[in-house]
Amino acid sequence: MTVRWFAGETPAARPEFSFHYQDETGIDFGWHHEPNPHVEGWGHFQERQNSKTEYTYEPQTFSSTNPTRVVWEVLSLLAAKIQAK
Repeated sequence: MTVRWFAGETPAARPEFSFHYQDETGIDFGWHHEPNPHVEGWGHFQERQNSKTEYTYEPQTFSSTNPTRVVWEVLSLLAAKIQAK
């Protein structure tokens, strides 16, 4: 899993972050909070079946942008996603 977190240049700036998971079986998905032309708003989930296919995108609303809360929320989503695979 790769985690990126940028707090922003000012205290009022929105944080930009991503939690992206990829493994040797081809699983490739992640939760992102950053501008993206594929979805409206900042939050989205993206997934692809393998490295040769395009990502699909779904809007994602995070309950908070507090780092600790986001980590716990994403870990819960990650556990559910991996169990479903």
